[in-house]
Amino acid sequence: MISARLLQIAMLVEKNKVVFDVGSDHALLPCFLVENGICSKAYAGDIAPGPLKQAKNNIEKRGLNGKVIPVLSDGLAKAPEDVDIVIMSGMGYHTIRHVLESCDIGRYQYFLLQSNTDTDLLRAYLSEKNYTIEDERVVYDGFYYEIIRFSADMHEPYSEKQIRYGPVLLERMDEVFIAYLEDKKRHLFVINQQAKKAEYEQIMKEIDEILYN
Repeated sequence: MISARLLQIAMLVEKNKVVFDVGSDHALLPCFLVENGICSKAYAGDIAPGPLKQAKNNIEKRGLNGKVIPVLSDGLAKAPEDVDIVIMSGMGYHTIRHVLESCDIGRYQYFLLQSNTDTDLLRAYLSEKNYTIEDERVVYDGFYYEIIRFSADMHEPYSEKQIRYGPVLLERMDEVFIAYLEDKKRHLFVINQQAKKAEYEQIMKEIDEILYN
């Protein structure tokens, strides 16, 4: 069984595509994708031999040799030619950005990103590059996580509001996103009681406008 966070990422993977999971750790997501008939083949990439050994053990236990393939790789440096979709989840913004800047983004159909930090900076980076944010999800799995699907297709820069909250999330306004905004506002309210800042007041006002206008 995989976490709610990984399950939501898996739901954004198109069927019959080849996936490369960067920093795959135990290869849980690639194994899930193959076991559930979403992918016929998936790669579990990692920069360190230790985690890759754990991935290999998990792949063997599940009888997925040849279908889930471990790859020792710094980011996408050794990604095979047949990869369609790249997944990067559970790492920080700076690590994700480093991998993106070190690869040929146009080579892949799309990327699925879940950053543990600074998702707004990640959107700002995608906006600066004129990439297209095709889909977004928020999932609660002990914490709220934002997932971004983007491609190298050209797009005009996003607004500050879209960068902060997500262009697709703002358009969809589903229940999980609303709960996420309400939680964010509560958190800012508590912080603002300790150290009043105009920035916090502005963000809380902005959230109210999104929720109630």
